[in-house]
Amino acid sequence: MQLFQPILRADFAVLETYIYTPEPPLACPISVFGGLQDSEVSCDELQAWQEQTTTNFNLDMFPGDHFFLHSAQSMLIASLAKYLSAQINQNLTFKL
Repeated sequence: MQLFQPILRADFAVLETYIYTPEPPLACPISVFGGLQDSEVSCDELQAWQEQTTTNFNLDMFPGDHFFLHSAQSMLIASLAKYLSAQINQNLTFKL
């Protein structure tokens, strides 16, 4: 626990002091993942990430709460692999 306390404190400090500053959207794809039963982050909040890119945006929702990455681990990994593979293939196509 002593090892993780400084990390957790730093995370909470960032969360408490962060102020969003609008910037131009990124020119890279963004994939967002969420839990269908998450009571902390809504689907609408996740969908708002679409404003941060000028290219592809993907939103995948999985069974589970805020820690869906544990309960839906295999589905999450499959989804990540799909998007990364598509990005790699797209980059190879542009270089050819």
